[in-house]
Amino acid sequence: MRCSRRAVRWMLVAGLLLSTALQCGAAQHIRAAQVSYLASRNFPEVAAEFARMRRMGLDTVILRVFQRPGDRFYAFIEPQAPAGVYFATDGAPVVADALGALTELAHAAGLKVFAWMTTLSTPLSGNEEWKGRRYDPGSGCIIPCEALDPFNPEVHQRLAALFRDLARYPIDGVLLQDDLVLRQTEGFSRAALSASLKDTGRFYLPGELFAETVRGPDGKVRVGRLGPAFSEWAVWKNRHLLGLAEHLRSAAQEVRPGLPFALNLPYEVLTSPRHGLAWFSQDYAQALKSGFEYVAIMAYHRQMSAELSLPVAAAIAKVSELAQAGVRDLLNPAGLLLKLQARDFVSSQDVSPDELRQVVRAVAPAGPVSLAFFPYHSSLGLMPEEMALSWTEEE
Repeated sequence: MRCSRRAVRWMLVAGLLLSTALQCGAAQHIRAAQVSYLASRNFPEVAAEFARMRRMGLDTVILRVFQRPGDRFYAFIEPQAPAGVYFATDGAPVVADALGALTELAHAAGLKVFAWMTTLSTPLSGNEEWKGRRYDPGSGCIIPCEALDPFNPEVHQRLAALFRDLARYPIDGVLLQDDLVLRQTEGFSRAALSASLKDTGRFYLPGELFAETVRGPDGKVRVGRLGPAFSEWAVWKNRHLLGLAEHLRSAAQEVRPGLPFALNLPYEVLTSPRHGLAWFSQDYAQALKSGFEYVAIMAYHRQMSAELSLPVAAAIAKVSELAQAGVRDLLNPAGLLLKLQARDFVSSQDVSPDELRQVVRAVAPAGPVSLAFFPYHSSLGLMPEEMALSWTEEE
């Protein structure tokens, strides 16, 4: 009887561990080009670019299907709106209905297509109450945000309709944009206050969340020290962000059952989880429990070098540590999609093939994780031939 009880205990523990490790279990290993811009002037040139990607050993293209004000338009389209989306919908301005043609060309080249789509920065025209609210430490007032309010049920409904329309195209997956965040002082809309009262029986107010403000050298007033209720509030906000992400995935999968989704998170959720939660209201462990097929991490080594004041070599080593931490609770490493930086965001210079090869080799100890190179550019073809061949041989 004692042995039987011990066996039962071990079975329960093993089941608990397995349930955690199985997150992202349905993910297929991908090697992707994430495209923010294509200079191709027409669809035949796009087809040639897709063929180039395939020759590099890439098997997936992640296509930007949103257009923000002021960003470059794809060179092969005639824009019909200054901002919006690249697929047919009544839910947002349509810049051009290009996704169908792009998907057909990519599939013809042997590439899978993931649609890269916004959430809280989507340009929805309508009620001002759809915008979020934040606390302004300088004035002590609650003021509007540019981003949509993730607590507002109407925002959920409008975005869900957009994702249903997106799923009507023969795409192979969706990557959510990195705008699904609530920053440190965001989350004070009427809908947020109502949700907190319903969920917790209380309001979260600035006085108990932010213990101290400080004026920086630039004259701006910022939060200096967090209050005792802040951690609880950040966890609560994270739960609502993941709830919205799950709602959008469910909406798309109503149209396309099983359509894979990738949740896009900042590198801090693995390098400094406490800061990832405080600054962005995102948490890697909770993301895994949400059951997304992929969790994408913006493992941008040049960005980390600049923000953390690290030499590039040290930043690459940090990417290696991040990758190994990310697969620790994954049964299938392919569910970790590491987005590697192919261009310096400050200088706009392409990362050299040798440096990019160092980054790829640095993440190798994490096992067969999925990779995406961002932003894609044609000079990625200068990467050593043996690297492209090694990717192809892993298929």
